[in-house]
Amino acid sequence: MPETIGLDIGSHSIKLIGLKTTSKGPFLTCLGMKEIPPNTDKEDVNALSGILRALITEVGLKTKKVNLTVSGSGVQVKRISVPSLPKAELKEAVRWEMKNYIPFPVETAEIDFHTLNEYVEDNVKRLNLIVVACPKQLIDRTLSIAENAGLQPNHLDVAPFSLWNTLLVWDQLRKEETIALIDLGAEKTGIYLFKDGILQFAREVTPAGTDITKAVMEGIGSEGKTNVVFERAEEIKQEMGIPSEAYQEKGGDKSLSKMSFLVRPVFERLSAEIGRSLDYYRSQFNEERIDKLLLTGGGANLKNLVSYLASEVRLPVEHFNPLSDILFDPRRIGTQFLNQMGSLFAVAIGVALPEPKRIELLPVVEPFLSKAQLVKSFPVLAPGIALLVFLGVALYMNAQVNAIRREIDMKKAKLAVLDARQEKLKMLKEKDIQLKEKLSQFPSSMIVPVPYRDILREVSQIIPDNVTLTLLAVQNKGKPLTKGTPPPKPQEGESPKGVGRELHITGVVFGSDLRCLTALAQIIERLEKTPLFNNTRLVSADENKLYTQSGAEFGIVCDINPNNPPSLPDTSFSPLYKRGGGGITDTSSSLYKGGEGGITKREITELRKEKQ
Repeated sequence: MPETIGLDIGSHSIKLIGLKTTSKGPFLTCLGMKEIPPNTDKEDVNALSGILRALITEVGLKTKKVNLTVSGSGVQVKRISVPSLPKAELKEAVRWEMKNYIPFPVETAEIDFHTLNEYVEDNVKRLNLIVVACPKQLIDRTLSIAENAGLQPNHLDVAPFSLWNTLLVWDQLRKEETIALIDLGAEKTGIYLFKDGILQFAREVTPAGTDITKAVMEGIGSEGKTNVVFERAEEIKQEMGIPSEAYQEKGGDKSLSKMSFLVRPVFERLSAEIGRSLDYYRSQFNEERIDKLLLTGGGANLKNLVSYLASEVRLPVEHFNPLSDILFDPRRIGTQFLNQMGSLFAVAIGVALPEPKRIELLPVVEPFLSKAQLVKSFPVLAPGIALLVFLGVALYMNAQVNAIRREIDMKKAKLAVLDARQEKLKMLKEKDIQLKEKLSQFPSSMIVPVPYRDILREVSQIIPDNVTLTLLAVQNKGKPLTKGTPPPKPQEGESPKGVGRELHITGVVFGSDLRCLTALAQIIERLEKTPLFNNTRLVSADENKLYTQSGAEFGIVCDINPNNPPSLPDTSFSPLYKRGGGGITDTSSSLYKGGEGGITKREITELRKEKQ
């Protein structure tokens, strides 16, 4: 696996560590620490970069990419709850919410968050988040120190999340357990509480390691150089720790009693701040149980600190040194150094691990054509941009001209088609005028309509039940109807008035001879009674042997009188002639007029007697 470098730039020292992930756990590849002299200006980026360069040389670091943490009083870690939103909207919602929690303008801060869990409240999905806000000025300072030393920052995190990763990898967090981690630094003391393996609470307080050192300095006096006095006070602090009665009686040195008197209030304030933080967590999260307290950081090795805090906060207290059981090469790194100084590297280890929990405060790299770069290079790029704009406008105008030309050609083609149709329409109008002129030459009195609808209705009402029609034709009067040749199909139209019209009816009547004659007489009489017809005559009556039932073919002709249209349909005719009736009486002497090819009433009577 590739080597990952973790860098922790603190207020007292700069720590650097290299790790490789193996199947057996993290493997320590390199380790180094450089103390920052007490008279060094912490805001002097060049001075801190020089110390870091010396550390890189001492360790023999080959890679340039590093993960580092940002620390300082401006870093804010808050736990908030917001509605569940899409990722793009959630980031802006978090920034808006954090305005109420940070003491500096949100516009001057880098903000990132970690989602703990999602829950439903009042039928609305909400998110529990841990949000980190850090002033951009503090971030720029940290990145400048690393970059001036020749390093390339790859990831920028904060101490609480680095320590969270360290505890997870070293299996210090378990379900249904609440762990308090106290990180004793030089300028601050971090208090972090974890429940069920999740960071629940984060707070930084004072006093810290430097406050204890300053208390010892007051006891030994301020004569001499500041560096010497500070170093001497650090030695006494490490040797003395929290003074016990046995230490005060050692050598009978009255100055030790004075130091104990000066140092004791610092530890009391520290234990009080820890106790208040634990009480706040219990009340805020409704948690009474805290299983144990872990100590790490540069001040975790002070003598008697574990027993002192255990008695003050009334909790089991353990010392947490992640380097005590790490894999390493003893030929390159000493075991004694790891045991004594391992607690100082807890943050650096966490940021070097392939972290499952992370916060990214590294600013997004601006693209090549970013706003700032464009402003700087505008005077140089202006002529080229103007030329590109001109070419773009020219190409755009050329494309527009070509599009307009194509549109004009299409419209011309459509216009040509319309012109051809207009010419055709003009010709049709001229033909229509000519036809109307020719039609106007015929007198309107010569036009006589043929009432086909009335003819069909009247004929359908006078045909008896035993008669089947084979032909119903209207043609000019006097024109013979050839047998077997059907006439042209009649159409609703007009005919010259000077030429009469007659109706030809042919068909087959079924039954005995008497019944056939009776049916024919009924047809002739009913046609005569209708004002639409006159001069009715039977022109043919022949026996038909084509059917299994006896019958006769017949032909009837009558004139059509279009000037006497029929009244409303009357199917009763006369009481003497009902459809389906059997006989014919002698009371209608004027029903049968003799005509050419016709049959008279007397002839029908003689045929009836002869049949009987």
